[in-house]
Amino acid sequence: MYLRQAWRDPRLAFSVLRNKLVQVRLGDRIWDTIWIPDTFLRNEKGAYFHDVTVENRMLKLSASGDIWYVTK
Repeated sequence: MYLRQAWRDPRLAFSVLRNKLVQVRLGDRIWDTIWIPDTFLRNEKGAYFHDVTVENRMLKLSASGDIWYVTK
């Protein structure tokens, strides 16, 4: 299952220099330092995150502070 979320955090906005950098992919483990919404599934009977050698997450940040978060 893929979970995709998007939100805006103006504290993470940055200025664009000559339209060179509009969006960045944030490195692994950065999600431990920024706010990510707590998401729950209503009527869930049980759940777990599949443990693998690499985290199945991705964070992208745009200059306006928009965040795109994907996990599977």
